[in-house]
Amino acid sequence: MPYAVKFEDVSKQFRKGGAQYEHFGTRVLSAPRRSLKRLRGQQEPSNGKLALDRVSFEVPEGEAFALVGPNGAGKSTALRLVSRISQPTGGILRVKGRVGALIEVGSGMHFELTGRENIWLYGSIIGLSRADIRSRFDAIIEFSELGDAIDTQVKYYSTGMQLRLGFSVASYLQPDIFVVDEALAVGDVNFQAKCVDRMAGLVKEGTTLIFVSHQLAAMEALCTSGVMIDQGRVAIEGSAKEVLTHYIATMESRRDIVDLANNDGRVRIVSATCHAADGSESNVFTAEEPMEIRLRFESDEPIQEPHVVIGITDGRPGGLIEISMLDDASAPATVGREFEVRCLIESLPLRPRIYEIWCDVIGQDGYGTLMKWMEIAGFRIDASIGEGKKAIVNAATAGAVLVNYQWDVRT
Repeated sequence: MPYAVKFEDVSKQFRKGGAQYEHFGTRVLSAPRRSLKRLRGQQEPSNGKLALDRVSFEVPEGEAFALVGPNGAGKSTALRLVSRISQPTGGILRVKGRVGALIEVGSGMHFELTGRENIWLYGSIIGLSRADIRSRFDAIIEFSELGDAIDTQVKYYSTGMQLRLGFSVASYLQPDIFVVDEALAVGDVNFQAKCVDRMAGLVKEGTTLIFVSHQLAAMEALCTSGVMIDQGRVAIEGSAKEVLTHYIATMESRRDIVDLANNDGRVRIVSATCHAADGSESNVFTAEEPMEIRLRFESDEPIQEPHVVIGITDGRPGGLIEISMLDDASAPATVGREFEVRCLIESLPLRPRIYEIWCDVIGQDGYGTLMKWMEIAGFRIDASIGEGKKAIVNAATAGAVLVNYQWDVRT
């Protein structure tokens, strides 16, 4: 399959304290040598941070590609290289076509110019003629929903308005490769749905999409392949489902070591795991399967009537499911310094999406907090996405709970 972007042993190293001083004449004379090294894929010596370390992977042409990894893994660095904002210090990076990038809110904008002027500026920078820009102008403004604010200086825009303008411009000026990094982290739900719909439409038209987001539901709905970068190296490359499953498992294993240890309440959670019907540990389920959540706690003294509360969410504000011992009066009378709680959920009527499990422990009176509300685990619902016109958008952004239903149209 032809590629749109190809990393071949690409490294990127940042110098400590910025670039070292070099006499102008020396810099000019050494430029051909540095260029030749880059063409050969050789790395220049540096004593700084290695953000990418001999990374190799391909982004298939005309597909949506998921790029995942923990914070600081090197994802944004890779996107900056693809967008030609930065250059590799080693290896070869091949990019075929014009790149439209939304790497961070406000990136590529001139804040003293109006929204309208920024559209002209961006189009000129990526090499479009005035006629090309003019032909897309109305569509950009309409999609952004900025109205009269399009003639206001961008420095007066809110973060959400900057996102609207940036996404609209980058997506409507017909890039061959569209790079999106955490763009859906801000803005209202309706506009997020529009963005997902627009990205899906671009992919159908043959645009290559490279997508980074903490909204894993959107990534799973949109992307067919992907890569996980961890500590500057490729951890796994394959289908989006394989990559996201590996990412969830990796983050869950690290959560046990780091996140759970940060709890300093009277009750501390030691481990949190999800289990399938046969008792095996798993992070992937179907909507019809049972899931058992097993929680192990410890405390410095015996606890009277600890009320465990479990919440399930898809990462958006507001919970989807709450299971509480405060509701069903199932709290034990007393527990020792170590105790385990198991909660069996008989089915999970949820959309195919990635979900978070949260937990806290409330005291005997029903009010005092013994353990603060914290994210403790995660799982993925595995199912096929429908074939309707908005199936991808709904899989990523619509309500998460599924019900059994039938349509009956009568005339």
